[in-house]
Amino acid sequence: MHMTLGELKSRKHEPISLVEIVSMEGRYYMVRFYIGGSGYVLVNDQDKAVLFAGACAAREAMRGFIVADCDLIPPTGTDEMIGMPDSSSEPMRVQF
Repeated sequence: MHMTLGELKSRKHEPISLVEIVSMEGRYYMVRFYIGGSGYVLVNDQDKAVLFAGACAAREAMRGFIVADCDLIPPTGTDEMIGMPDSSSEPMRVQF
């Protein structure tokens, strides 16, 4: 599911159990978050994922909300290898 920052602000009183700052090709970062067991991607008014120039900028966008945990999910080298089979392993997570 998707949610804009404005929609999220209208639910500011609801705690966010987890924020995931996901590296996109090592250059941009997007925000995934979980409220009440449902997962959301932070999007703009055109329903496109908001991309931040740095992980700190993504974390700053979540300032002012009640956040229990925040993880950074960096890219892995195998994500970019051509011909590698999909792996069911969990991505690396760094508490942020």
